[in-house]
Amino acid sequence: MSATLIATLAGLGATGGFFAGLLGFGGGVVMFPLLYYVPPLFGLARLEAQTVAAIVISQVFFSALIGGFAHLRSGRVQGRIALIAGSASSVGSFAGGVASRWTSEQFLLLLFGIVTLLVGLIMFLPAPRQQQEDEPIESVSVPTIPLASYSLATGIVVGFLGAGNFAFVPLLIFVLRVPTRIAIGSSLFIALMNSAAGFIGKLVIGQIPLIVSSVVVGGAAVGALVGEQAHRRLSTKMLRCIYAVVVALIALRVWITIWSYYI
Repeated sequence: MSATLIATLAGLGATGGFFAGLLGFGGGVVMFPLLYYVPPLFGLARLEAQTVAAIVISQVFFSALIGGFAHLRSGRVQGRIALIAGSASSVGSFAGGVASRWTSEQFLLLLFGIVTLLVGLIMFLPAPRQQQEDEPIESVSVPTIPLASYSLATGIVVGFLGAGNFAFVPLLIFVLRVPTRIAIGSSLFIALMNSAAGFIGKLVIGQIPLIVSSVVVGGAAVGALVGEQAHRRLSTKMLRCIYAVVVALIALRVWITIWSYYI
């Protein structure tokens, strides 16, 4: 592995980790397009979508582990929400991770484009009436069945793409009315649980490139801690705006690629 490739992968991992700590989505939504589009800009070979998905889910697991515990320490993780959503999405993530072996690159890109477009549009909506940010975290609750059902479906997407946990933040905020900071902190623990299941699924079938993934994860570990520190200094409105803009830009780039397949 060349020094240029190592530096590029570590830098991309740090970027994904930063957004994981800042916005609570594991970093996969950022890492997938970065790993897919950036290496060729430095004269490096383009990674296949299936390989990117395998690297991403490794990075998401470790970013969620480090960033999640940082948010837990700051009192922004609701244990019941994380446990229910994490358990349900883990089942879906394992199934999606195994099934991804038989999917095409075009299908994965199309799925990624649809999910990012929907999430970006939702996050641009006016903020819903939420439970109060300053109320005790133990009193923040959501209905079990809707939470588990949505989480199972989202987990399947996570397993396919190695990304998809970014959908939990708008789900918790706009559908289940969870306070923004608690939604972000809890979603990292959800990502930790289902990315572990998806990682095992891809590892079992030999899709994880261990050396490349290790370099990306090393950068992500540093980025996640820096992102959590930045999270503390921003308002909830600003966090939602950044979230929406990041996802919208990613969706635009992915749809440009999808369009190129059909013209």
